[in-house]
Amino acid sequence: MLLFSDNTKQDDLLEYSILVITPDANKMEKVCEQLSMRDVGSIKRFAGNVEQLDQYDDTANTDCIIFDASHLDSPESIIETIDLQLSKNIIKIAFSTKDSLLLADEFEKKDIKYCHYPSQISRIGHLVVRTSKESTSTNTAIRITLLGCKGGVGNSMLSYHAAEFIANKRQSPTLIVQGAYGSQNLDLISKVAISNEVTLLQKNLSALYEERSNAWQFYNQVYEKYECIIFDFTAYNAAEDNIENVLTHTDCLLLVCDRDISSARTAKKILEANNHLMNSNNGVRRVFVCHNQHHGKVSGEINSQEISSLIGKPVDVVIPYLMKTGDPSLPINFSGKNSQYLESLCNLLLGKKSGKPPKPSLFDSIRKISQRG
Repeated sequence: MLLFSDNTKQDDLLEYSILVITPDANKMEKVCEQLSMRDVGSIKRFAGNVEQLDQYDDTANTDCIIFDASHLDSPESIIETIDLQLSKNIIKIAFSTKDSLLLADEFEKKDIKYCHYPSQISRIGHLVVRTSKESTSTNTAIRITLLGCKGGVGNSMLSYHAAEFIANKRQSPTLIVQGAYGSQNLDLISKVAISNEVTLLQKNLSALYEERSNAWQFYNQVYEKYECIIFDFTAYNAAEDNIENVLTHTDCLLLVCDRDISSARTAKKILEANNHLMNSNNGVRRVFVCHNQHHGKVSGEINSQEISSLIGKPVDVVIPYLMKTGDPSLPINFSGKNSQYLESLCNLLLGKKSGKPPKPSLFDSIRKISQRG
């Protein structure tokens, strides 16, 4: 999915000296082909890893480095090498076969643009152009959208807890935006009064209610100070152009369904719309489906396997019915053993590899057996 517009003109672009680094001959040709198509400058090639940069002699007057980061789990190990061998002010662009928002964010924090190979390879030439003109106000926040596929699926509850988890885990400014056409109940969940102005909920976590005049907007000057933005939107009552806007501008999408078959049908329509957009290199690449079992099973309702069969895609994460002690109307509490479900969900959204899926407790297994049929 493209994060930058292709409308930038290159008339005033100075010619750059670009160094491409990768040990893979096929990747080298693909990257250099994109640079040649953009005619962004002269191209130098080094068939090796970026850690071996000190073995390359022609580093003088290099304006941009584009390197293969597929073998890297972090940019930390190569920052000093690039700074010492080239310059701290050089344009840095990494491409990698690892499709991870979390890893991309780590590179962005080090002022290294990040592209997934091969799906985003067409961005490389434009990034050289864009980065050379980019102002310090350019917003690079990760945009994650949770789309409720039916009213009452628990989308706002999951959005809030996901935003809270991400803010605490990453220790970076995080904003949750509740859509103008949703339930606007974040104040009940967070126990903090929320309005159309940004409200601080806790350290690194803020929230606001979207105004109808600015509904379905992913770019707002208010968003520029945040590193991650969680959008809590409803899909079941949204117009087709609004859904297309989501699919075009979000970095990661989670479709939230419950046991009602109508939620799965809505999810299926959105997946079909995204597949159509992907055919023209639009749409969102990271799409996941969550089955939120927010109440006990009722006769006639569907399970996760049936949802997968209906939408033509496996359910990626299941939030089981978490029984609450005391008043059953109390919000879900993801503390204690229940935190494993929230952590799995957030790892999925951030592209972080997690361990084995949460192992259900004996009580959960007995309850599932009793609910079959």
